[in-house]
Amino acid sequence: MEKKTFNNLNLDVYEETLPNGLRIFLCPMPRHEVAAQMTVLFGGSVLEFELNGKNIKVPAGIAHFLEHKMFEKEDGTDPLKIYESTGAYANAFTSPYITAYHFEGGDDFFKSLQNLLDTVHKPYFTDENVLKEKGIISQEKKNTMDQPKSIVYDKSNENLFHNSYFKHSVLGSLEDINSITKEMLYDCYNAFYHPSNMYLTITGGFDINQTLDFIKKYYQKLGLSYQKPPVKITKQEPETVFKDKEIVHRNTENKEILISYKVKPPKKSRIITDLYFSLLLNLKFSEISDFPDITFNDENIITDVGCSFYTADDYYIINVGVTVKEDTDKIISLIDKAINDKTYSEKEFNLIKKVLLSSVILLTEKVSRTRDSIASDVYLYGNVNYDIYNTYKNISYDEFQTFVNNLNFNNKTITIVEKGK
Repeated sequence: MEKKTFNNLNLDVYEETLPNGLRIFLCPMPRHEVAAQMTVLFGGSVLEFELNGKNIKVPAGIAHFLEHKMFEKEDGTDPLKIYESTGAYANAFTSPYITAYHFEGGDDFFKSLQNLLDTVHKPYFTDENVLKEKGIISQEKKNTMDQPKSIVYDKSNENLFHNSYFKHSVLGSLEDINSITKEMLYDCYNAFYHPSNMYLTITGGFDINQTLDFIKKYYQKLGLSYQKPPVKITKQEPETVFKDKEIVHRNTENKEILISYKVKPPKKSRIITDLYFSLLLNLKFSEISDFPDITFNDENIITDVGCSFYTADDYYIINVGVTVKEDTDKIISLIDKAINDKTYSEKEFNLIKKVLLSSVILLTEKVSRTRDSIASDVYLYGNVNYDIYNTYKNISYDEFQTFVNNLNFNNKTITIVEKGK
């Protein structure tokens, strides 16, 4: 094990890589609770890959479908009920980038850990249980097709991208879901659910040596040797958006708006670029920005303006959303004006910087938050950013301003869900 330390945070992480390629991150914390997550580097945006010289294409939604099926076992046991028997909370999720299985709490840590490893390493797919799952996931998809926030998000992705696989919903379409077969699931499982394409993160109150010994013995019995991870195939994507605007009609009283900006940033490290975008959105739309004051007395606006960003291939996507009663043009104009306004004071910058620094310090306070932060770093950056505190602290106002001044917010798509006439 190699011991590493978060600078200025008094938090140690012990890293180990097994011969089969599994990366392990163990972070002991003086807490009774333990949180763990197995992360698979296979998400909803991976629809084409190469393994052992063979090119494989799969339907959208297959990573999410596979996540569901990993909870069905040949002997009939239900992994979620095993977690319940220990008092642990457990769940799983699929994003465009990863599939993650996690638990936290519980009285019998090693029983939960064994269950986590069994969940991801004991697949059981049959024609019958795949057909049954199609009905379950199809209903899940149908539910999102009636939810304005889900509609604007999925439609926005469709309109942002010409070619990128990020244009597809993580759930897939109904046609995608119904086209998935047992054989496709095994293709994806055998390619991606191998220790060399996974990593395990554990935080909280546990014994490091006992835990590592338990994990090593588990994988010795499993007998998997190293396997070269599959090559994920992407498509060239232009800077322009596929469609500038779309209005979707549904049976809804209010109007849901999402403005999505497709931005190609100047070349910087991924960590610094992410930090710059976090600073930018906080400066524009957080509670301590000017924007809430501008919109506070507007009775047309029902919800606070929410914003987030994510990366898609070479681009950063900024999503800004809001719910209104009637008029959409005014708030769209205000949001667009705010995002394009590149003037703000160093005082405002330093205030937001302090807020972000405080969030870094809080990293050490909650077991699940620490686990999530470590796990996110690994899939986003390849390694844990142990100098995260100094990264935030040393960010320069002048360098940040130069970065933002070079951003182009002209490529955007606007999606509105409103009642049909």
